Amino acid sequence: MKRMLVALCAVSLLAACEVKKTGQDTYKVETNEVNTKEIEANARDAAQETKTAAQEFGKDAKEAGRDAAKATGTALEKAGKKMQEHAKPGDQK
Repeated sequence: MKRMLVALCAVSLLAACEVKKTGQDTYKVETNEVNTKEIEANARDAAQETKTAAQEFGKDAKEAGRDAAKATGTALEKAGKKMQEHAKPGDQK
């Protein structure tokens, strides 16, 4: 498995760049130009989209938590009232 991975990496490097022998023991490696400004702009856009999505998710989670807390409080209040209705007058302190 390890040998196959090394071979795959070697093939991909050869496909991505061009190696030229310039002397007896020297080589020159040429790669394709990469438009870093375009990549940076794409990354910035993706980061902004992620930030916006995270803010929306946080807002939705906050609202859901608030609703769950309200429902829990209401249920506890009803249970307390029910217990008071069924309690004997001498049991309360």
